[in-house]
Amino acid sequence: MLSLNVNWLAILVSAVANMMIGATWYGVLAKPWLEGIGKTREWANENQRPTDYIIAFVNSLLMAFFLANVMAWTNASGFSAGITMGFFMWLGFNGFSFAANHAFEGRSLKLWAVNAGIYLVGLMVMGVILGLWL
Repeated sequence: MLSLNVNWLAILVSAVANMMIGATWYGVLAKPWLEGIGKTREWANENQRPTDYIIAFVNSLLMAFFLANVMAWTNASGFSAGITMGFFMWLGFNGFSFAANHAFEGRSLKLWAVNAGIYLVGLMVMGVILGLWL
């Protein structure tokens, strides 16, 4: 059963960490990402909206909250369990979902790696943070 009795500080720290990873990830991989979506850096600079970051932060909070619940249900705690749980959540819910979307949209494998990779790293880091604090 879904529980609100979770470590909210760990969830907040996980969400902030995920946002920091995202900023670094897309900062480093901006060129292949922009090429993959057919946009320019100028477009990206001109089209940054506060609502995009709010949506991304809410997404990070929700991912951390649900990951914390799954980890609690399975009694997963510690570094190894956290990184493993993050990997399997990505594998089951993000990695191949993105692959299907990218395939039907005719997008490249490189773009899939950029877009899905951030969730792989983010979920594994959030899993570690939550695993160490649960």
